[in-house]
Amino acid sequence: MAAVNQSTPQDRVRPASGSLVAGGSALAFFLVFTCATSARAQEVSPAPRNTLDGQLVLALPAAMQTGMTAGVGVAFTRVATRGGMLAWGVRASWSTATEYSLTDTIRNDDIRLRLYGQLQRVVGRGLFGLRVGLGGTLVYEDRTRDQAARAGLSGCQAENTSWSMLPAADIEAIVVLRVWNSWGMSVSGGPTLHWLDGGTRAGWTSGLGVTWQH
Repeated sequence: MAAVNQSTPQDRVRPASGSLVAGGSALAFFLVFTCATSARAQEVSPAPRNTLDGQLVLALPAAMQTGMTAGVGVAFTRVATRGGMLAWGVRASWSTATEYSLTDTIRNDDIRLRLYGQLQRVVGRGLFGLRVGLGGTLVYEDRTRDQAARAGLSGCQAENTSWSMLPAADIEAIVVLRVWNSWGMSVSGGPTLHWLDGGTRAGWTSGLGVTWQH
């Protein structure tokens, strides 16, 4: 994969700031707290055998050096033991990020595919878990040369695209709150690790979503 062009802070438009991340996290936990205090109490014991989770995803890009990637994801979790403390699942997400420099516009789409094991405990109508995921992130990069037509460029000289698969591992904490019947909401987040260009790149991922349990 081609490296992202280096440019000064004045040359590059940064898509988000740390305050946005903090504000989004605070809003997510506020929504969970509000639902917890307003919804009618109901016990969820033993743990539901199946959980389907759809989330809005915010993460650090797998290959892009700066910025944040945003998108959607879905996960399916199934209890593996009688007591419900161990579970396994699969998760897939798509997210995109775009950066600009003086000469190029670079877009990266991350397709994250994970198989994970989860240690969990049910407390009242809440489920608290820690999951470890292994898999890969498929990265699609589109690099477009700015004002290529004016410079007389076409084809691969004006736009380059590439695909790459990066091995990856995640550790995420997740909280699922049953709100009404089988429906609830979830908050998750934690560190990620990708292997690329002969080294590793540390990052993070987070999600806020709606769950269905049975």
